Amino acid sequence: MENTQFKSGFIGIVGPTNSGKSTLMNALLGKKISIVSARVQTTYHGVRGILNRDNTQMIFTDTPGYQQHPDRVAKLLNRVADKNANDCEVLVWTFDASNPRVMNQIEKLKPKIAEFKPKNQTVCVLNKIDLMSKPSLLPLMDQIIKMDLFSHVIPISARRSDGIEHLLSVVNEPLPEGPQLYPTDQVTDRPKSFLMSEFIREKIYRATRQELPYSAWIEMEEWQDPEEKNKKVPTYRAVIHVDSDSRKAILIGKGGEMLKRIGMEARKEIEEMLGHQVCLKLFVDVQKNWKDDSRQLNSYLELE
Repeated sequence: MENTQFKSGFIGIVGPTNSGKSTLMNALLGKKISIVSARVQTTYHGVRGILNRDNTQMIFTDTPGYQQHPDRVAKLLNRVADKNANDCEVLVWTFDASNPRVMNQIEKLKPKIAEFKPKNQTVCVLNKIDLMSKPSLLPLMDQIIKMDLFSHVIPISARRSDGIEHLLSVVNEPLPEGPQLYPTDQVTDRPKSFLMSEFIREKIYRATRQELPYSAWIEMEEWQDPEEKNKKVPTYRAVIHVDSDSRKAILIGKGGEMLKRIGMEARKEIEEMLGHQVCLKLFVDVQKNWKDDSRQLNSYLELE
């Protein structure tokens, strides 16, 4: 008789910065939940995405990338990653296979990899194989296998969705039997307002070349102009908080062009997510030295 026992569990996507964890998360789910950028420190929170397969519910958690930068925020983001990894049954350690320092990255993270989960609950993903020569992949995999840290070493290209089905079958194996934890039609545990703010932050990353993205945080609220009571298109108000007047000027741009561009690109993504038109209004506020306020920072990073 076929075993129809239901399985469910949390699967953490962890690893160093710029290894493609958020791209992998989106590829696994088949839809965009996590924002993506070529810049380091893109992910600030643990973002969960829910995938339902036959008799299985997999809850993936995208996490901030580990780094050794002395910056205070970088250290706190490492804590965010630790906190989310500890809550998972399976960990998918994700590395950029095309990075010439990938073995050095794995060596530095070796104590953490060994500490978090047993080998049978620990998987290594070598991402971005489309960016490297095929002859160099097998020797790299052999080196990692000999470290005896992982149950599987899986080469993939998250950007092209290559190897995703194999990875899903592998992470499903160690999941425990358990009940369905989220409704079948739910794709994330985050409210839509959080995803909207993340889409705006992503567009800030892409539009600016300065350090501005790391100095901004966003508040979202559904907002109705008193003069637009009968308007059928919902209005959302986003306040982008930055830490200096100079960064406010960069974000707004000459004649407001930068802010207009960010708003237009974010609105398109928000409308695609919601499935209907919205009116998105962006405002910029200066909140000096907000990153030096421990209470504010810990609250924003959900460490309290």
